[in-house]
Amino acid sequence: MPYVPRPPDTIKCAHCKKLFERRHASRKYCSNSCNVLASYERTGYRGEPRATRADLERTVAQLMALVNIKPALVATSKPAAPKPAAKAAVKQVPKPAKPAPLATKPAKKVAPKPTAAVARPKKAKKAAKQPVKPKEEATRIMRL
Repeated sequence: MPYVPRPPDTIKCAHCKKLFERRHASRKYCSNSCNVLASYERTGYRGEPRATRADLERTVAQLMALVNIKPALVATSKPAAPKPAAKAAVKQVPKPAKPAPLATKPAKKVAPKPTAAVARPKKAKKAAKQPVKPKEEATRIMRL
């Protein structure tokens, strides 16, 4: 028997109350999003709670306590300025002098390239070759 498609009928969406044509008898929502939203209403799902600024600050403070970072460093993103030391206590150390550059660089030695083709020695032939078995003997051995 050949397949005969069901004629669409018009019904109201169970969630948004819009009219839509359904081609399957069990369909009651106009779209997948209406199906999901109706499910949220039935189960009381409100989505994930959004984090507030206080929650984020508390989390950052806990992480800084774990890593031993002072809150002042993170808030300003600049390290605290060091206290000025007494001028007499600070000594200036002279920088070491740079070595003088070499006047001339040594020349690189380059080996001359051969112009003529170099004859390579031939590989030595095997002294004794293995004897070849006759075809019949080889098949007889394989059948055993």
